[in-house]
Amino acid sequence: MVSLPLYTDGHPWAPRNFRSDRKVGVKMKVESVVQLLPEDCGLQHSIVRLHNSNIDSKRLDRGRFFRREAVVICNSKNGSRVLRYAMGTPGGISITKRAVALDYDAVDVLGVKFKTDVDLEIRRASTFEIYQWFWNHPDLGIRLSTRLGVMGGVLGVMGFLVGLTPFLHL
Repeated sequence: MVSLPLYTDGHPWAPRNFRSDRKVGVKMKVESVVQLLPEDCGLQHSIVRLHNSNIDSKRLDRGRFFRREAVVICNSKNGSRVLRYAMGTPGGISITKRAVALDYDAVDVLGVKFKTDVDLEIRRASTFEIYQWFWNHPDLGIRLSTRLGVMGGVLGVMGFLVGLTPFLHL
């Protein structure tokens, strides 16, 4: 039995940018919610604005959220959650480090109110959560295109397998 060596920080053969203390995901506690500007609202945008110190636009620091990254906002009191894309603050609204700017639809789903104390958590969305969100998206066009795409992929795999049957000697 051969065992593979475990490389630690500073080892010459460790992969580049290897850190053994790397966090798997970022979580942020939210204490207040501000109203998003009207030009950022709507299902076509689906964004959440965070303080610029919580956003890494160059995608280097995994301790912060990346710009245009899918995040899940969870309300621990009632279990509701919503998926939005993380963005920084352009300067039109004032957001503190523990506050976020959300549209009315997200606030309604989460069951919170603007400018009150809330207990929300923001974290990176997994690939499964992204597909699940778009499978049940409120917009009919997005929901239908997601379902047709998945169905097309499944039918394509089935067609490929049926095409392989003449070459298999069973």
